[in-house]
Amino acid sequence: MLENLIISSNKDINLLEAYNRQIKKEKKDYKIYYFIIIEIAVFVILTVISIYRMSNLKIQNSKLTERISKLIPIEQQVKEYTEIKNKYENKKAIAEEISNQNETFNEAITVLEEITPTEITIENMIMTKDKLSFVIKSGKEENIAQFIYNMQNTDVFKNIVFNGISKQGNDKRTSITADIVRK
Repeated sequence: MLENLIISSNKDINLLEAYNRQIKKEKKDYKIYYFIIIEIAVFVILTVISIYRMSNLKIQNSKLTERISKLIPIEQQVKEYTEIKNKYENKKAIAEEISNQNETFNEAITVLEEITPTEITIENMIMTKDKLSFVIKSGKEENIAQFIYNMQNTDVFKNIVFNGISKQGNDKRTSITADIVRK
């Protein structure tokens, strides 16, 4: 066995190099340990930051939920106000429409009063949104003709139709239908 272990005389054994290799290997091990420790530290830091942000977001969420719950009654008040406002505007529009219709009806009646000869009596007057129909009675046909002529010369009535003149005792009668002109 010793024979196999013959060391050549030409080669030197460098123990220092073996020692240096051992130290370099240990330094490499330390570098790996440092790298692992840095990775763990980064992971811990990121985890702490994430936990902090999550807790901060939870706090903000609870604050927002609280603010929203405080605003819900105000939202309901706004909805009620809007509903009341819409109802008011609808009623106002209806009132204006009725007022306009009443003005038209008033104007038609006023014109009828102005153009009606004193000897004529108006009976059974029916007024709708666009039409006026009635029966007139007079002692003379001329008064009825004058009344129809007066109606045709106003800008309140159009499409005036009358159904002949009939006699009823001493009185003459006719029914008249006319369209009311809206302005």
